[in-house]
Amino acid sequence: MQPRFASMRGLFVLLTGEGAQRLLSFVAIWLLSNRLAPADYAAVEVSLSAMMFAALFVELGFPLLAAREVARDPTAEQRLAPTVLRLQCGAAVLLVALAWLARAAGWLGPELGTLLPVYAASLLLLPWLVPWAFQGRGAMHWIAAPGVLRQGLFLLLTAALVRSSGDLARLPWLEVVAVGGAALLAQWAWRRGRIGGRSAIGPAPGATAMLREAAPMGVSQLLWALRMFLATLLLWHLVPKEAVGRYAVAHRVMMVLQAVLTMYFTNLFPGLSRAARGPRAILKPLLLRSTAIAVGGTLALALCVAANADGLLRLLFRPELCDAESASCLRLLVAVLPLLACRGHARMTLLAFGRSRLELVCSVAGTLALAALIPWWTRQSGVAGAAMALLVAEGFGLLLTLAAFAAAWRDRALPVRRVAGGA
Repeated sequence: MQPRFASMRGLFVLLTGEGAQRLLSFVAIWLLSNRLAPADYAAVEVSLSAMMFAALFVELGFPLLAAREVARDPTAEQRLAPTVLRLQCGAAVLLVALAWLARAAGWLGPELGTLLPVYAASLLLLPWLVPWAFQGRGAMHWIAAPGVLRQGLFLLLTAALVRSSGDLARLPWLEVVAVGGAALLAQWAWRRGRIGGRSAIGPAPGATAMLREAAPMGVSQLLWALRMFLATLLLWHLVPKEAVGRYAVAHRVMMVLQAVLTMYFTNLFPGLSRAARGPRAILKPLLLRSTAIAVGGTLALALCVAANADGLLRLLFRPELCDAESASCLRLLVAVLPLLACRGHARMTLLAFGRSRLELVCSVAGTLALAALIPWWTRQSGVAGAAMALLVAEGFGLLLTLAAFAAAWRDRALPVRRVAGGA
């Protein structure tokens, strides 16, 4: 019998949980977009973009690396946990210190200086969500449940406590409380023995070897976040703040839709890590089938959204944030989704093969192309130019990743390494 990539039950749980998270998060953002002045709303979007990048830095690539190892050998969870938690907590402390230093030095400006340092405090809680342990064991419901709790708490607190721009300083503290609640739930599930494991962060041997193995995955994830959110960060300095808000609403819709892909790959990766060790004759049809499903689904979704971009934005956001430019941004941004679906399969297979450094080269090249295109295209076409830059850069990155995948596929002696990490 041929192995299946992923449990349909796991995928259903992840998609349901992610759908609930995105809905709750979107309602919270919708409330903020209607209650805050456009410039303050733009500052929130820029802060959230920076936090996405910071969260991936804290992960250091360990969610993918550790999930891969636990999927291959469930006993690896106990061996990896102390080192993963210690390194992630250290990264979080570093970013919190940098955020407060930037505020003290006046580098952030008044709006971001109010938001970012407190938002950064929530990074200290992220390692305790331990999603890699749940993912590696296939317990997808314990990835979904803390996320739903987090977004639900944030929505309730935001609805009650942030009524206008005068309450803006409260917002990042609400995020800290929400992440704390999610971390408590995840730790309860982890400790009770259903998943196994302990949350000790004491010294553990093998940290250097683990970090060396995880670093390319972590940097690649950081570059993904940079590509997805770089336009928002750069537009803050390139166009009026109100124009940033018009790009941000289109980008918010695109990222909600893109979350479906994220959950698909989260569910796919453990099975892919196991299948990559087997015969190519079994791996090939499964990979082709999965790619066809993901690309076909995202293409249909992108066409539907593009055809109704104006009405969708007017339905979701207030008129000041919706115009022809924001609709053009949305049409261009949703066209990125099929590219991400195809590229994601090649990328995940490279990681499963142990070719993370090869994949990293492709990510670096795509990110550099995007960084060069955004300022030039924005000067030519405004914020819609930034969306076009993302579409073109992702197309370029897709071609590079497919070429790397083809080279790795031809190599019949792919190493499947086992990470030592604190035995």
